Amino acid sequence: MRREPLEHLQAEGLRGLKGCRTQLRFRKKNPPELLEMELLPRGHVHPDCLPPDRPAPCPKCERKGWKRPPEEELILDAATLPQDQDLFRLEDFLTSVICTERFVQAVRRLGYEQDIAFRELPVRG
Repeated sequence: MRREPLEHLQAEGLRGLKGCRTQLRFRKKNPPELLEMELLPRGHVHPDCLPPDRPAPCPKCERKGWKRPPEEELILDAATLPQDQDLFRLEDFLTSVICTERFVQAVRRLGYEQDIAFRELPVRG
């Protein structure tokens, strides 16, 4: 991500957005400054959308060896969602990036929605 869009999102009051410098090399003389977003694992899926017979996490690395449910069956666990971050990963499935409605509204206000796709997910307490 370029620095300017990140600064615009931060200026919108979004919580917990942090960009980290990348170690990329470019052939151009004046390469763009790109930042990688730090997306911490914070929330969980609701237990109802996980298989009941799922194996325990790996005792060494704590990796959970179960598959993510299809998008249309994914439900977030309200009790585990962070209140201090608008963009984060799910602890159960680290490849799943979750954002708040505040984040979606800020992205749309700033005109960045052509660069990202959003899908609303149900939340259950």
